[in-house]
Amino acid sequence: MASTSANPDHPNGSLPQYGFGQIIDFESLVANNHFLFRVYTPKELSPLADDSEPFFVAPKFDQRYARSPADVQSYRDHRSHIGTYDDVVRHMDWTTKASSTYISTSFSFIWSIWEALKRYHSGIKKDVQIAVIDASALSGRAVTAVQLLRDSVPSERRSEHWKWYRFAQESQSVLVYESIPASAVLTSIPLISLLEKLPSYFLRQNPSEFPKDSVLSSVGWDYTEKKLSFRRFSQEMSARFLQLSPEVRLQDTTAGSVRLALAFLRPWFHQTIVEDFQTATVTLCALSFSIAHWPGQWWAQEHAELWDLIHAMVLSIAEEIRVTQRERDSKEVSRLQGVIDELDDVVQKYKGEITSRRKSAQKLKPLLIPSPHRPVTAHPSPTPFIPSLGVSRMGPQQAIVTPLTPPTSPISPKAPSFSDLSLGPQTPTSATSTSWTLLSVDDRFPGSFSPEMSISSPKSTSLASPTAEHDPIDPVLSLLDPRSVPLPPSPTESSTSTLLSEPSTPHPSSPKLLNPPAAPEVSSDLPSLPEQLVVTQEPLLLPTPEPLPRRENLRKLPTLAETASCLVTGFLIGAFITLCLLSPHRRTMLTHLT
Repeated sequence: MASTSANPDHPNGSLPQYGFGQIIDFESLVANNHFLFRVYTPKELSPLADDSEPFFVAPKFDQRYARSPADVQSYRDHRSHIGTYDDVVRHMDWTTKASSTYISTSFSFIWSIWEALKRYHSGIKKDVQIAVIDASALSGRAVTAVQLLRDSVPSERRSEHWKWYRFAQESQSVLVYESIPASAVLTSIPLISLLEKLPSYFLRQNPSEFPKDSVLSSVGWDYTEKKLSFRRFSQEMSARFLQLSPEVRLQDTTAGSVRLALAFLRPWFHQTIVEDFQTATVTLCALSFSIAHWPGQWWAQEHAELWDLIHAMVLSIAEEIRVTQRERDSKEVSRLQGVIDELDDVVQKYKGEITSRRKSAQKLKPLLIPSPHRPVTAHPSPTPFIPSLGVSRMGPQQAIVTPLTPPTSPISPKAPSFSDLSLGPQTPTSATSTSWTLLSVDDRFPGSFSPEMSISSPKSTSLASPTAEHDPIDPVLSLLDPRSVPLPPSPTESSTSTLLSEPSTPHPSSPKLLNPPAAPEVSSDLPSLPEQLVVTQEPLLLPTPEPLPRRENLRKLPTLAETASCLVTGFLIGAFITLCLLSPHRRTMLTHLT
């Protein structure tokens, strides 16, 4: 990367317009020549490519870098490379260049433009680009082609030796061993973008001679001439520069040079100016002065103010770009902050809606779904009650009071009767007291109560709470509540239902009644309850299915057409059988039929 020492106070290290000077060692030239340029046609990058992969690879190592990253790391040679004459010959000879270990680059920016324009005109692919490379990043792995050719022994030189030497001189060629990492490549710019930014002495004075729609109409040299050498091209451009007025010369060497340098470094400069202002400005100044120094080196040395003017222009441009970048970044940050605030408002609003929906759902009363067998009326304070099963509708109405059965213990015919429960010492009751009987529910409703209920008259006897002397192992009495709560009468309740003092013989179709021994009498001294729950059960009347019609009744009588068809078919079959029996060829016919 360019440093602050890149200024006209050290002209001895700068390269001339054409070829090399006395210094041909790459390590010595890098101190004042900070950039390398490479003309190439870009290839399609792999979708898995990243910055760790090399940007350019020598032809010999293409297969090596096509392997996995682990293999590439194991093959990588970090030692300094010392080339030989055979290496440079293999690279210069077009017949063996496919196995070369070098990558061609150049110190000269204008030779790169000149060579790229020739390839653009004669080549099929028009996507010709020029890469700008940081020369200091290739220290130890690059060498000038002139140095390798000059250090060769005369006995080993090829017949094309001086041809290759002249090409290496005019192009200021630098050979890079193996690869060029992506971190060393500053930018890669299409040729067309650079032609539009050339100083005026590179442009044609009368561009109207060429079509205006042509991209190359303003170029000031004949790029179609194949015999035009770069040395002659350089001499013509220098002559055109010296023919300009001093004001135009100053303009081209200052503003024109900065303009072309910025075209070379535009993507990198805009990215680096905010992060590292010093590096960005020094690098742009170094490339600008190298461009200003090229058309007339002696003229640039006479005008020492060129460096100050270029430096001032670069600082002005850099400040303006940095302010613009910061304003744009600030606007982008504000826009993104607004987007985040809007998203936050939407999230908060959504949370509020969810919270309000949950509160509304908590305020809703539970929905009571009535049973399909009996209507249910919600009671404000439901309490345990003692249901009793009724008798069949066919016999006289009989109300039987039974103790409450826990929900988890189904009523079965084998359940113990209430009279078997130990209630302790009992006293006789009045004449109006009734006996207790436990019923078994119809087989169609096992373990469930009757769907019909009725309220007994106030004269019915109430059940007293058991004394403290009852059997402690009794599971039924532990769940009984001495209180009874009235329930509203069912729609099918008979208004004339009464309590019977003794069980009657049930009708054959009514549920079976388990008649236990005489129930223990309840003391009349106990306070009677105002109302008593009486449950009556009637048999469930299922609809009688209609008898299915007999199968013989479903048989359909044949029609006249069907009868005639059967007769004709029988006649034809009989005639055929008779023909077969009477025919002399019946054996052959039977053989064919079978």
